Amino acid sequence: MDHAIKLIVYEEAASTQDIARELAQAGEQGPVAVMALKQTAGRGRSGRSWISPPGKNLALSALLRPKLAPREAPLIGLLASVAVAAALDAKGVPSVSLKWPNDVLVDGKKIAGILPEASVKGDSLEFVIIGIGLNVNSRLSDFPPELHDSVTSVLLATGEEWDLRDAARGLLREMDALHIRVNEEGCGFVPYFWETRWAHKGRILTRDGLEGRAEGIGPLGSLILRTADGRRVEINSGQAEPIGVETAS
Repeated sequence: MDHAIKLIVYEEAASTQDIARELAQAGEQGPVAVMALKQTAGRGRSGRSWISPPGKNLALSALLRPKLAPREAPLIGLLASVAVAAALDAKGVPSVSLKWPNDVLVDGKKIAGILPEASVKGDSLEFVIIGIGLNVNSRLSDFPPELHDSVTSVLLATGEEWDLRDAARGLLREMDALHIRVNEEGCGFVPYFWETRWAHKGRILTRDGLEGRAEGIGPLGSLILRTADGRRVEINSGQAEPIGVETAS
């Protein structure tokens, strides 16, 4: 069965994230995904730009309305990471792992980034937009030299190109199955699913000025570090970035 997330394809767009947000604000219920074969103003987390050569990589934003509380919104970003990893598995990409909060790695190199944005009204989660940038058919020469040791693509990992529309459909099939499960049983399974692919579990990490051993992922998607003095600290900087928080009238 094909995916239930409707796919809209643009030959060119400034930002699929912006288009998805406009659809949501216009009343689109979704689930729906917007894909651009060429994206001219893509962005990553914390306002960073997303470097992607035109026509070679997947730029996609999915509009979802999960039945979750606002505090659970960060888990949708983790869920999207799991969906990307599963789609890469199905394509035969080896050694896929995850980096907290929203990166997908192959052999320790970044192949995809996730940008989750949430809209909250009062005490309700109105919608979530999941932006996904996946390096599909790019070569090292498509990236700045300073990134050559830290990025990869499906082509580089497998030696084979992947049609961008097929890549989108494969990803959306995985995301749709997980989205349905969340709406049926909640998101309690998400941290466990994510941790099974965690590249850095048990390693010493530094986050927000704190150093500790990566111990786990909290029930709402936080990073749990165990510091040298035995403290258990939760880092929440991976939370979905609000794009339209309103107070109840």
